[in-house]
Order: sequence, then C-alpha cells, then structure tokens
Amino acid sequence: MIKFCDDFFKIMRKINLGKTGEQIPILGQGTWGIKKGKNKEYYNSWKSSLRKGIELGMTHIDTAEFYGLGTSEKTVGEVIAEYDRDELFITSKLFPMHMGFNAMKKAAYRSLKRLGIKNFDLYLIHWPSPITSKQKQMKILDFLIKEGKARYVGVSNFSVEQFKKSQTYLNAELVTNQLHANITKQEHIVDSLPYYTEKGVTLTAYSPLGHRGYTSLKGELRETINKIAESHNATIQQIAIAWLINHKNVMSIPKAFHIKHVEENAKAADISLSETELKLIESNGTH
Repeated sequence: MIKFCDDFFKIMRKINLGKTGEQIPILGQGTWGIKKGKNKEYYNSWKSSLRKGIELGMTHIDTAEFYGLGTSEKTVGEVIAEYDRDELFITSKLFPMHMGFNAMKKAAYRSLKRLGIKNFDLYLIHWPSPITSKQKQMKILDFLIKEGKARYVGVSNFSVEQFKKSQTYLNAELVTNQLHANITKQEHIVDSLPYYTEKGVTLTAYSPLGHRGYTSLKGELRETINKIAESHNATIQQIAIAWLINHKNVMSIPKAFHIKHVEENAKAADISLSETELKLIESNGTH
C-alpha cells in the first residue's frame, strides 16, 4: 500500500463539500467510459491514468454501478487498494431502476464490494427514478448514513425542484447535485447555481469537456476561448475546465484515458479567470 507523504503528490486546490466542513479537491477524476469486456492493456491504461491523477492531487474519484455495469467500480477498486484509504475520497452512484428498499440496499452493498471499501465517502442517486418515489430513494440514503456505509449523500441529474422535494424526505443533508455542465451546456451554472450557492450545496460538474474535448468547437465561443487560452498560455480544454471551477461552489470531475490528458486537466486548477473572462465565455455559450 502506498502511503502519502508531503512530497508524494501535488496539493490540489480544495473546495468545501456543502456545509460539511470537509474539503476535497476542486478537480476529481471521472470514470464514465470504462467499458466492460476490454483487454488487459485497456484497463491498465485507465489504471495508470487514475494513479497519475492521484499523484497530481485529484484524490476524489467518481464512479457508478452503471458505468460498464460494475466494471468501472471494479477497476477503481483495484487502483485504490494500492493507497491509504484515508487519503482518498470515493464517490459512487445508485442506478435508479432498482425497485424497493432491499433492492437498492443490495445494489449499494455490491458497489462497496466491487470497490473493496467499507463505506462510500459520497453516495448519490444517479438519476430521478421513473419507477421509485423520491421518498423511497431518500430512505436508502438515510439508511446508508445511519449504518455508516456512506459519510455523505447527494443526487445527480436532479432539477432544482426535484432537489428541493427530495431534501424534504431526508434527515441527512444533500451535499451536492452532480450535473452535466460545461461551456456549451451552461444552464445549470447560469440558472441553477445561485440556488445551490444560497443553500450551501456544492454543484459537481460532469463532462466538463463534452464528449470530444471541444476539438470541433466553432464560432464566437471558439474565438473567445482561443483568445483567453492564449493569454493564460493554456489549452482551450484547460480554459473550459477553469471556467467551471472559477465559479464559487463548483467542482468538476473530468475523465481522462491518457496520462497526458490527466496532467493537462490537473493544471486547469491553477488558472484564475477574471470576472470579465467568465462573462465573455458565458455570453458566447448556450444556456
């Protein structure tokens, strides 16, 4: 097991998780895209990228039972077993198609087993369920907190109204809503973030680079991003990530299959954008 020391990994800028007092890296690592049934080289590449991210201070790793039908959790579990558990912050998510309390409990326990950990640092409901009431979904979160299987809980892909309603059924506090937010999908930052900031809830932005890393980004937004990137000696991808985490109360979980991309992502945490730059990107984006 690797023990952390002061010079082992870079100190990543931190953010408060909701009102918990817990500070976690403002940039974590997403693992959506880890597929089932690939060869050893494929999984080794993912593992190397995750290790590099940990080394660079991105010690928050986000996964879900839905990703690769458990393959992502298993892969993450194999990596985090190499490190001091107390130095890592592990998030997973419950797929919303489980009907009933026992089914949801078993799913959460299977996730813990695949990850090889005793408890989640953060456990989320992945999507609002079309078949299970929010009251039942919140009941499993309260149970996991009570049983010590989750330190904190939250939701993902919930609207503000769905978030508000869910909190009324929960004894614990929902500390985050994990949402699809980036420079080309700004509505959650522009419209929803003010509510979460007021309530002391952290917004976690996933897919900060879309699905193609903005390699085909065009128009005024591309021109704006290019100019800002040049002034910061950065890539457009780093500016896209920086735009999110330069908003108060926002953290992000970019995924990266290659070590080079992990290193580039991590550097985005050091970029400070002015209010003018933030507004320029907002005005040229879509929301």
